[in-house]
Amino acid sequence: MDSDDKKFGKGPRELTGAVDLISQYKLEPHHDFFCKRPLPLAISDTHYLHNVVGDTEIRKGEGMELDQLVQNAYLRDKPPSIKPFDMETLGQAFQLRETAPVDLPSG
Repeated sequence: MDSDDKKFGKGPRELTGAVDLISQYKLEPHHDFFCKRPLPLAISDTHYLHNVVGDTEIRKGEGMELDQLVQNAYLRDKPPSIKPFDMETLGQAFQLRETAPVDLPSG
């Protein structure tokens, strides 16, 4: 037997689905902190989280609706049409990071 045969199988074990990665990397305190406490009310009260495990009562949360981008009630009553939002409206709705100038086609 040469020396390469003796080294075979002695390396680090490959991680598969059968390995408890939380225990493997000693992440129990982090798992308990982030996963074993109830969701904050601001998250659990949203209407778009229909597949959340645990909280089955979905309520409407303040400030979490995309329809707030449409300010005019007249536009809400019209049949839906897809139009791009202007950058000011998107900037108010989401925190956008400026990395480089963005050229959007005028529509």
